Amino acid sequence: MASELENSIRSAAAKVAAYVADAAVMEVTTSYVVVGPTAGAETARPAAKTIIRLDGDCEATVPMREGPGGILEVDSGLFEIHQANVATATEYRARVLGALIGLLQRR
Repeated sequence: MASELENSIRSAAAKVAAYVADAAVMEVTTSYVVVGPTAGAETARPAAKTIIRLDGDCEATVPMREGPGGILEVDSGLFEIHQANVATATEYRARVLGALIGLLQRR
């Protein structure tokens, strides 16, 4: 009986450790597809990407297009969608980590 309990605790601790290691980096990629007869998830191409590390470092790739005179400008529509995706992912991660911390504090 004690052996089963110890194994369960070890298994749970390993899962928590893996989640914490995975939570150290959050990556959000927003992709696009060109609508047409051959469009599908497999034809999606990345348009924007954000990587946020637990230590606060952040890396962002934003969608750009060439405007008049060759001047680059941000594709604001895709960028707004990407910002919403990053905000949703950040909020979700904060809730999950808060729940995990709350669970550990009760023990």
